[in-house]
Amino acid sequence: MANPINMIPNPQWNATDYEAIWKGLEAQVNPFSQILCLEGDFFRQLDDAAKLFIARKLMEHVQESVLYVNDGNGPDRVYLGAPRHFVVGGGMILQISGYAPYWIRRSVSKVVTATVLAPPSPKDIKIPRPPNAYILYRKERHHHVKDANPGITNNEISQILGKAWNIESNDVRQKYKDMSQQVKQALLEKHPDYQYKPRRPCERRRRRRASPNQNPKQSGSRNAATRDAAISSEDTSTATGDTNTANGF
Repeated sequence: MANPINMIPNPQWNATDYEAIWKGLEAQVNPFSQILCLEGDFFRQLDDAAKLFIARKLMEHVQESVLYVNDGNGPDRVYLGAPRHFVVGGGMILQISGYAPYWIRRSVSKVVTATVLAPPSPKDIKIPRPPNAYILYRKERHHHVKDANPGITNNEISQILGKAWNIESNDVRQKYKDMSQQVKQALLEKHPDYQYKPRRPCERRRRRRASPNQNPKQSGSRNAATRDAAISSEDTSTATGDTNTANGF
């Protein structure tokens, strides 16, 4: 959109300048559109008196209070209009302390999709099993071991961290057990009917023979994951007293 008048910042504008600016904007106002659109660069050249003059001229047309809002949807534009126009069709005004208001419009496609598509049935929702103490311990240290040993495989990382976990103090183990309990509690609050359902034997067999072209690194990662589960299970039933298995987690 072309600027209504070529300008440079100038605090000494007079009434004639303001009228010229308004003449360039007035054509936007009609019975079908009562919001002015100003390019960001042009708006930032206006002094406070010019902005107030434009706002008052628009209020004479629309007979309502108006405000300036930045376009928060991407383009560098500023709108001037009555607040009610900015909250229809999924629009909303955001006011951050110390900044001019922003207008955003939530995606129409998302709203339509949410109203047209039926929600998935509970059986289609896969709720991940909450991690136990050892899994949290391993996840937190995985990248440290990898960074210190370039080229190391996930299988080797799992072996190192499994041995480290086995010799950790009770205080360290308790720290991660408490963390795992917090994760479980948060999951139960969100999904109160959650019950852990182990894979059926046929599903486990299918995973083992999933791909004949699987490379050794992938195989090592899968073996590591299996061993991690074994370490976790041993730890939760002895050193930490975790009750994952008993509670269906």
